[in-house]
Amino acid sequence: MAIVLFMVRAKVEPVREDAFNHWYDTEHVPQVLRYPGAVSARRYKQILGDDTFEYMALYEFASEATFAAFHTSEHLAELIREYDARFGDCSDRRRSAFVQVFPR
Repeated sequence: MAIVLFMVRAKVEPVREDAFNHWYDTEHVPQVLRYPGAVSARRYKQILGDDTFEYMALYEFASEATFAAFHTSEHLAELIREYDARFGDCSDRRRSAFVQVFPR
């Protein structure tokens, strides 16, 4: 069973950055982790590089099948709607996912 990492990179306007981080840490991440098979979450702030996205969240899912179900779920759709309602006017984000290939 291969582990999947779901990566969300974001940038947010500086005037909303504190509110964004507080909401992300105290509400959004816990909501993601309520999904069965969501194993862990970590957040990072860029300190080196020229990527325009300054924040990255990494979510670990137990398997590719679990992630596929999450990706098409109402749970994720609701998370996206809530993000857009709170920060859609002052942020940009990109999502991608990776399946573990080593170790097998």
